[in-house]
Amino acid sequence: MLEFARRGGAATGIVLAALLSSGAAQAAPRLAALNPILRGGGPELRDRFHEAVTRGISAAGYEAVPAAEVRMRLGGGDDLSGCGGPGPCAARAAMNLRTDHTVASEVVIAGKDYTIRLKLLDGAGREVSKTEETCDICTVKEADEAVARATTKLLSAAKPALSAVEATPTPPPPKAVEPTPPPPKAVEPTPPPPKAVEPAPAPAPAQLRLTDGQTTEKKMFPWRWVGIASLVAGVVGLAVGIPLVVIDGNPTCTPPAGGDPRKLCKEVYNTAGGGGTLLALGAAGAAAGAVLLYLDHRARNRALQHVSVVPMLEGGVLATVGGRF
Repeated sequence: MLEFARRGGAATGIVLAALLSSGAAQAAPRLAALNPILRGGGPELRDRFHEAVTRGISAAGYEAVPAAEVRMRLGGGDDLSGCGGPGPCAARAAMNLRTDHTVASEVVIAGKDYTIRLKLLDGAGREVSKTEETCDICTVKEADEAVARATTKLLSAAKPALSAVEATPTPPPPKAVEPTPPPPKAVEPTPPPPKAVEPAPAPAPAQLRLTDGQTTEKKMFPWRWVGIASLVAGVVGLAVGIPLVVIDGNPTCTPPAGGDPRKLCKEVYNTAGGGGTLLALGAAGAAAGAVLLYLDHRARNRALQHVSVVPMLEGGVLATVGGRF
């Protein structure tokens, strides 16, 4: 029995240790490397430095989101691939990646010299820590290793801030609130029976004329005045245009007695164009005036109609329509 109790206690201790270690692993912060900002290189080099930052996160002992997954999830509809520094964009990227912190990186390339700037950002996009390293006269491989080392150095310096996140316990799920039962419905009283409706008495007079007594007048277009104005303009055009057409080609001077004016006068009247235009406008104005006056006459003599409704003793109504033509 004693041996069994010892074995049972040892097994219980192993299980508790495993549970505690798994809980600690679940509470460990999850970090992701944002797409690097590269100044002086191509997309292939940017992806390589992105992998280097991710390796540095893993080397520091934290869970790192794979670089390929970061590029895939940040290059979707929101287009968060350009988030490379503190701000709301980095906060949205962290929420999209479901991470506690993100690492923003910038690499400046000048020939074989590399300047590496790294920043640790929290879930709200605020800067927690930063570092800057240089790699002078380096190959691409050496610069890749320098980026990974700088990332590990950054996270090691910011370990107190990351440990605070790790020590924060996960709040328990809220308890389900039981719904309050609805109050009992009030019993509505039975309505009294409806009263008998007495029939309405028939109208006394055999024929009762219903008249509205209100006449709505529609404002008419001033055909008459427009027609008169057009007619006057047409008469003026004819009165001026006819003389101009008549004198076209006549000499402008008075010759001596017995002389031929067409031979003695060098200048003649050239009024055919203006006279013809005025004749055409005058004729059009006179015709338009006549049409407008006719429209005015027809509008003023349009039939005046009225409608009356008379109820009948046998039931129904009698409608009559009258008018003056």
